[in-house]
Amino acid sequence: MNAAAPLRCLLVDDEPLAHTVLHAYLDRLPGLATWAGSCYGAVEALTLLRTTPVDVLFLDVDMPELTGLELLRALPQPPQVVLCTAHATHALEAFDLGVVDYLLKPIRFERFVKTVTRLHTLLAERSPSPTPAAPASPPAAASPAPDSFFLKTDAGTERVRFSELLYVEGYGNFVKCHTAAGRTLLTAETMKQMESSLPATQFLRVHKSYLVNMTCVERLSGNSLHVGGREVPVGSTFRTDVLRRLQLR
Repeated sequence: MNAAAPLRCLLVDDEPLAHTVLHAYLDRLPGLATWAGSCYGAVEALTLLRTTPVDVLFLDVDMPELTGLELLRALPQPPQVVLCTAHATHALEAFDLGVVDYLLKPIRFERFVKTVTRLHTLLAERSPSPTPAAPASPPAAASPAPDSFFLKTDAGTERVRFSELLYVEGYGNFVKCHTAAGRTLLTAETMKQMESSLPATQFLRVHKSYLVNMTCVERLSGNSLHVGGREVPVGSTFRTDVLRRLQLR
């Protein structure tokens, strides 16, 4: 229910006079309450409550067939309930059943207004507060692509820039990393590990024992690539990929 909307009220009472009085009261509170229905028995109310939204149930206690308290116990999810009765003896049991208020007949208008006002306050407190929209997060800045990696050698762990690495050569249980500066770095990595460490957009396996920086290829001659003034063999099973990468087919 919108806390500012009039309360949708249902009166269940077997006495016509009670309907006349409460109708007159509600008609004097057009902005605070409105009628959802009138029932003269509990069974009729059970039927109406299945199809009609109700915020507040003004409920008589002493009724034939089912009493107001028996009706209240039968409702799995009752609306807010205000008991209307000529007897104060039901008060303790009523509040055990969670009723909001207890009006003794004859009901005075001032007392009725107090009940309606209290119901508005209660429902407003129970209405979920609108969740403030979370401030939009600025788009995350894209991380720059790495331009180097660290290589473990006998001399320690050394940063090697991709642009400086000409090719990698398998060497038994080791690999050799040949740089443009003419250095050869020996490391206990496997060719597969090296292949996963280097950017695939730049390095290509051209032989089971060679991984080449394709941006450094100077020439293809027969089954060899010339890289940094050195010659690297191209395996027959890798030749198609080499030609495609060099855009030669």
